[in-house]
Amino acid sequence: MSLNKILDNDIKQLRNMLEDMISETKVQFAETFEIITKNNVEGAALIVEHDKIINDKLNEFTSTALWKIAKQQLVARDLRLAVGGILLAREIEIIADYSKKLCIFFSKFKPTKKYTTSIVNLFQLVIDMLDSFSELFSNFDTNLVVKVMKLEAEINKEFEELYSYLVKALKKAENNEEVLEISEAMKQAKNLERAGDHLLTVQEIVSFIRTGRFEETSEIYDNLKTLME
Repeated sequence: MSLNKILDNDIKQLRNMLEDMISETKVQFAETFEIITKNNVEGAALIVEHDKIINDKLNEFTSTALWKIAKQQLVARDLRLAVGGILLAREIEIIADYSKKLCIFFSKFKPTKKYTTSIVNLFQLVIDMLDSFSELFSNFDTNLVVKVMKLEAEINKEFEELYSYLVKALKKAENNEEVLEISEAMKQAKNLERAGDHLLTVQEIVSFIRTGRFEETSEIYDNLKTLME
């Protein structure tokens, strides 16, 4: 087999591993959504186990990418995929971890519907953003960049409203159990807001893999708006 063919297969393997990890993360988010909307407490344990699969995929990709960097003479574009892919895989693992933590929260506290609707809405926005990103990785489209930025703005708005409500609820808490539950709910809201930030970082890594330059997503968005005016 020619060297070029070997390199092509190596790059294809790395890309497939990344896409598989993204797919597993989307599955975990979808299952988490079903668990928290249907109050399936037992299902939370399955998410914890599934999260281990994503952790294993992160370690497998990192080892494979480092081996290929060390052993193969990768051209700049392929080297960007290997290096950027390691950064990307780590971000995806962190994002997946937030869904696991949310499941644990729901199974432990079985929270009331006073604020869970807002948490579910926030989680749905993160899912939408994850879906947009996965499309962006496999098939770059400037319209998707715009969509991602709009979803990020919605996530921030939903988070601010939810967090403000929880702060007020915390001040009115009548016992320690209620204080603990609301405090944990605030952590979950913050985690979901961070998930949006991590997905923006993912977008910036995708841009680096494509172009060789790190650009803030807001900068890409502003440039696109200028072109569309």
